[in-house]
Amino acid sequence: MGYKLNMFNLTTNKGENMKTKEIKNYKMNDSVYKLRRKVIDILYEARNRGIKLPRVNVRIGESTHNYPNVLGVGGALNIWITEKAIDRGYQYLLHVVLHELGHSVYNLPHDKKCKLMAPTLSKPCEVEQAWEIFKKYDYNNFIINIKNTIKRIGAR
Repeated sequence: MGYKLNMFNLTTNKGENMKTKEIKNYKMNDSVYKLRRKVIDILYEARNRGIKLPRVNVRIGESTHNYPNVLGVGGALNIWITEKAIDRGYQYLLHVVLHELGHSVYNLPHDKKCKLMAPTLSKPCEVEQAWEIFKKYDYNNFIINIKNTIKRIGAR
C-alpha cells in the first residue's frame, strides 16, 4: 500500500491559521523549525537549479486520524508536509515536496502515468529524476505563461 499525496482539501486564511483536514499543524518551536528548514532548503535548491518559484507557505504537521497515510498536501501556494515524510530521508522528502509544489505552484492534478505526480507513493523517484520531471513541469508552465502574455498583448 502506498502513501497518499493529497491536494486542495484545504482552508487558507492568511493571517489566521493555515489549516487542512488531512494534516494537523505542529506549533512552531525549535524542533519544528528544524523540520521546516529541511523543506525550505529544497525550495532554495530549486532556485539554485534555475527554477523560479513564488513564495510558498510551508507548514509541518502530522496526518490526522481520518487520513493516516497522507504525507503532504499542496495548493494555493501552500504546502503541508508531515514529519513522517521528513523522517524517511532526503530522497523521500524531495519527492513529496516536489509533488506538493506541483499542486501548489503549477496547479497540477495527480497523474498515474507520471512517477512524480502519481496519487500514491510506494517508492520515491531518484533524486535527479525527480528534479528532471519537476523542471519539465516548470518549463511547461513558463511556456504557458509566455503564450498567455502574447495573447493578452495581441488582444490590445
